[in-house]
Amino acid sequence: MTPSGHQRGHLHCKASRKGVRGDSLIGLLIGLAVGLGVLTGGISLWMVTLKAQRSAMDESRMHQDLRAAMDWMAQEIRQAQYLHQAWKFRTGTDCNDAFCGAPEDFTLSDNQIEFSWDRNDDGDKDNNECNGFLIRAYELRTKTSCSTGQWQVVTNAEHVKVTSLKFTPRCAWVDGTLQRHIDIQLTASLPNDPLTLVTHQQSVNLRNALPAATAANQALWPNSCN
Repeated sequence: MTPSGHQRGHLHCKASRKGVRGDSLIGLLIGLAVGLGVLTGGISLWMVTLKAQRSAMDESRMHQDLRAAMDWMAQEIRQAQYLHQAWKFRTGTDCNDAFCGAPEDFTLSDNQIEFSWDRNDDGDKDNNECNGFLIRAYELRTKTSCSTGQWQVVTNAEHVKVTSLKFTPRCAWVDGTLQRHIDIQLTASLPNDPLTLVTHQQSVNLRNALPAATAANQALWPNSCN
């Protein structure tokens, strides 16, 4: 039996509705795919931005930590072999006090320094009046006593990885005494980014001059003096 005109119209309408529904589903899927792609790109960009911000914050904190460590280290080294009223005990040829004779009073190498100074101005060397600086396990450390040679952590390797510490002595003879200067260079990187290196430098003038006879026993100074 041949479908009537009404039946043919009804069938055509149903087919059209199916086509519309199919097109709508495909469009919806395409829209979801596009939206997902945009969302993924946005998340990736956000993660890159967040990583860059975190890296900038870590680098800024590393600068601050190194600057603070350098300033404190320079302040301490400036006092090396300081003695209250040194003019009473030290002459242009010699010094006879508690802060001149022992190796702990002043020892310097390329990457380590040890020294003593009269913190309380009493003229006697107490156990807490020895200091020094070195690198151990990527941390800057400071000496805390004369007797035990204990070294306390100054910078934490989990935040700042100190890779280099260098001391360069300079000096000049003035009126028979040795005026001493030390150039300090401190370099560090981020623990998770070894390619990001930061270097701080500072030159320190030691507070007390060294008498000629004492200077002659510390060969590093005459060899580097003008």
